Amino acid sequence: MPVPDPWEERLARTRAEARRFYAFLGDWVGAGEAHGEATGGTLSGVALLDGSIVEVTERTGDHDDKSFYRFDPDLGGYQVLHMMAGAHLREYPVEFTESGLVWVTPPGEPSVEWSFTPGELCCEVVWPGDLRPEVRVRWRRSR
Repeated sequence: MPVPDPWEERLARTRAEARRFYAFLGDWVGAGEAHGEATGGTLSGVALLDGSIVEVTERTGDHDDKSFYRFDPDLGGYQVLHMMAGAHLREYPVEFTESGLVWVTPPGEPSVEWSFTPGELCCEVVWPGDLRPEVRVRWRRSR
């Protein structure tokens, strides 16, 4: 009887768990509002390495973001590594909701929530104490 390989089991689990982020995969075109002004842009999602990391690149107006989503088998949870201009680099836990996912941000930072429907993504960024999103963009597949 073959002995299970712990490394292969880890790889299989991280790939399987990363599939929860595959809603981002592909090329998207977005339109919405950011900081009180109309905005639009592009979003691209790709699976990296063995498919266990999903890279999401957003370009809206003059603003670029890059996020890397993964399942951390050591912590037993989902994470996002978020980067943007100004050497901003933060890592947040991610929780899944009925309609998508939310970044678990510390007090004083905005909440980031994604909802997924067939052929559409929606991102809302809400600062603590605000009732309306500071950013709300709907993304539709470009191809």
